This record gives sequence, C-alpha cells and structure tokens, in this order.
Amino acid sequence: MKLLVGTTETQGKRKNDFCFVPEGEIVHFTLECDGETIDGPCGCKRSMSGLDCATGTTTTKCVDVPIDEAGLVQKLVDYYVKNWKRTPEEAAEDAKEEAAELMRIGEVFEIGTVVEKRGRKLRERLP
Repeated sequence: MKLLVGTTETQGKRKNDFCFVPEGEIVHFTLECDGETIDGPCGCKRSMSGLDCATGTTTTKCVDVPIDEAGLVQKLVDYYVKNWKRTPEEAAEDAKEEAAELMRIGEVFEIGTVVEKRGRKLRERLP
C-alpha cells in the first residue's frame, strides 16, 4: 500500500527542516497550535508525526509499505491508545477514518516522491 513515511531526503533544503522520525516509519497528521504560522518555531504546521516514535519530520516520502488496511488501522489505534490514552474502542472509529485519508493521500503521489507539508497542503518537494 502506498503511504507517506519519514525520510531524511532533501533535509536541509529549508533552514527550519527537522527529522526525528526513523527512515521508513509511517507518518500521519497531528494537532496544530492555534496561531502558529507555517514557518513558526513549533513546526506543527509543516510536519507530520511518526506512528511509532510520535515525533515529527518536515520531509516524508511516498513508498510501498507492506501493510494492509487492517494493519494500518491497528497501528493508528495503538498510537491513540499509547499517546492519547484512549481506549481501543474509542480509537477505532477515528483510526478507520484516518487510515482512509492516509491511503487516499498515498494514491496521489508516485512512489519515491519526497513530500512536504505546508499548512493544509501536501506537495512534492523538489531536490
């Protein structure tokens, strides 16, 4: 399944880049601060978070991940339970919705494309 994962490719293209997500870890959207700008000090408007490490990266890459939809939903449930202290039952519906969104996004990009988040937009980051 095509999904976005953390990558260090093109890190440093922007002076405020960061990558605390291990190479190849599936990423997803996280909360954003009120009033933060895209290039603000927090970085929440320009980053995605790893599902295992719960840390951020400003660079992601579209790859073929050996996981099916049920496995992705379970990874999201596990993330919500561990990091948001939700019960598995509470997390299940949100996990299904987010998995569907992540799969839709994966279909937009070609495998190997480095992607950056700029506010509400995801776009190819050119080398």
